[in-house]
Amino acid sequence: MRNARRMSLIFGALVIFVITSSCTGFFVNQPNSISVTTAAGGSSFTASPTAQLKATASFNSGTKDVTNTTSWQSSTACATVSSTGLVTAVGTASSVTVTGTLAGVSGSITGSTTGGTTQTLTINPPSGTISQSLGTQQFTATDSSNNDVTNSATWTSSNTSALTFSTSSPGLATLVAQGTTTVSASTASSGSCASGSTSITVQ
Repeated sequence: MRNARRMSLIFGALVIFVITSSCTGFFVNQPNSISVTTAAGGSSFTASPTAQLKATASFNSGTKDVTNTTSWQSSTACATVSSTGLVTAVGTASSVTVTGTLAGVSGSITGSTTGGTTQTLTINPPSGTISQSLGTQQFTATDSSNNDVTNSATWTSSNTSALTFSTSSPGLATLVAQGTTTVSASTASSGSCASGSTSITVQ
């Protein structure tokens, strides 16, 4: 009886040890933060026509270069980002934000691109105020030839606390809360890009 109880206690302790070890391993692999810089450690970049970025993850145990395992995203179609953090200019853009994400933790860097040719997109509705009570707002974009490029455009909001864009319905925005944001749209093809922006106040 005593031996059976002893074995039960030993087994229970072993189970707790395994669970604790597994959980500790999980949290060790979760970065506390992600820092995105240029390869040389700069806080902004100019892609002319390319720029190499670097992602550094901060863990409880220290820091690690995670550039090649980070998921990269550009805020505009006028600049692409490879799986290794290489930014390539498709056309001129005054501002580009590149975000790197690993295990749900993100960091970003802002820069600019030069090269290629750029055209202007017209966004509707134009600058102005939209009532939050509407819930949603459909934006459209047309190019210099008056072609509707809404569905092929990349849509971004500079203030996602006020307005966010759908990932499945191009140009469809959700009016989250009162605030001011810059709505931007961009398209790219054959070495050229087109972009446009407008200031929107949600109230």
